[in-house]
Amino acid sequence: MTDAAIEVRGVSKTYRIPHERHTTLLERILARFRPPGFEELAALRDVTFSLPTGSFVGVIGANGSGKSTLLKLLAGLLVPDAGEVVVRGTVAPLLELGLGFHNELTVAENIALYGSVLGYPPHAMRERVEEAVAFAELERFRDAKLKSLSSGMLMRLAFATALRAEADILLLDEVLAVGDARFQQKCFDVFADLKRRRRTIVLVSHDLASVQRFCDRVLWLHEGRLAMDGDAETVVKLYLAMSRADTLRRAGERPAAGAARSVPAGPVHRWGSGAVQFEDGCLEREDGTPLGSVQSGQRVVLRLAARAHAAVEALAVGFIVKQLGALGGHVIYSTNNQLLGRPLGTLRPGDRLVMRFAFQAALLDGHYALHVIAASAATGDIEIFDWINDYVTFTVEGSRCHEGVADLGAEFHYEVPGARPAVARS
Repeated sequence: MTDAAIEVRGVSKTYRIPHERHTTLLERILARFRPPGFEELAALRDVTFSLPTGSFVGVIGANGSGKSTLLKLLAGLLVPDAGEVVVRGTVAPLLELGLGFHNELTVAENIALYGSVLGYPPHAMRERVEEAVAFAELERFRDAKLKSLSSGMLMRLAFATALRAEADILLLDEVLAVGDARFQQKCFDVFADLKRRRRTIVLVSHDLASVQRFCDRVLWLHEGRLAMDGDAETVVKLYLAMSRADTLRRAGERPAAGAARSVPAGPVHRWGSGAVQFEDGCLEREDGTPLGSVQSGQRVVLRLAARAHAAVEALAVGFIVKQLGALGGHVIYSTNNQLLGRPLGTLRPGDRLVMRFAFQAALLDGHYALHVIAASAATGDIEIFDWINDYVTFTVEGSRCHEGVADLGAEFHYEVPGARPAVARS
């Protein structure tokens, strides 16, 4: 039995955006004889991940990257065009603060109404209403009509009502900008309590500091695709580095001679300033023969070639191994030359660097991808020069693992009376 509260398998969602509006019967008839006046927007494209029960997961990305669409799919408000969404447990979606409130009802009546939608137990409704009123600090306005409240009061009320839901899974969309600093601290305390109670929480937010503070794991969406899935600190730092590089590109800055150049996104997903760029690479045997299929436990070599387009100090070059099609999408392994104790010296513009990473493919049978990264290791801030997803793909065969992601080379020893000892290895 799986421990996953949420499973998303190869999900895609596309919207049709009309370019013209038909308000009369004649316009509708004439439109049949013209080319379609709409375009298709791929909000999500082949997104796959799994969230264990009790996880606190953040979802980040630029506006329009598919974050809210993802939450609506998890909440059951939208149906995917392709793929499958599996949610195990009750869900409390807080996708828009105040959605479902009625201006002519009182504060207490709105809490009861909204609470019934969120699954407040009927026998505890009065208690939950009083808790929400107290948390929102609206005791004086308990019997006032909602239309007499300020927008800040309304947001506090909606947030307090949602936090009292006894749901297994909470879906939160941009709800951290609620109230003043003191009220926000109360909300943060509730988040900490929800984590202790092993509630599964999915938080969409542009508040990266709060994402790092509370989330154990972060999903980064970029143009509808899952660009990265990993621990909060690593993903947020890389997202900020990518955002800085993208800001320079959008500003149309022309780098001076020898300065970093922007790398355009191609069929593979690529980001970076371009100060160093990968030019060639493949997976091969130790004798240099290219590989597409690997025997589990086989020693292989990732060969890379990169060129510097600016002066670079303390270059860090590394790779990430990810299993294709895995529900979790977690990184299986990653390393770089700095971690391996092989620092690189200063590169000058035009220098070409040829590198080899030798490693043992001790993996479960399946399909894998290697992401490659060239970045600065000179300062505390990460500056990405070149990041390419799925740069090399390969298949692993012949593993004796029953399940998991790695072949740890287990050995089984046994003895039979009157016979020689024997050993079996994975």
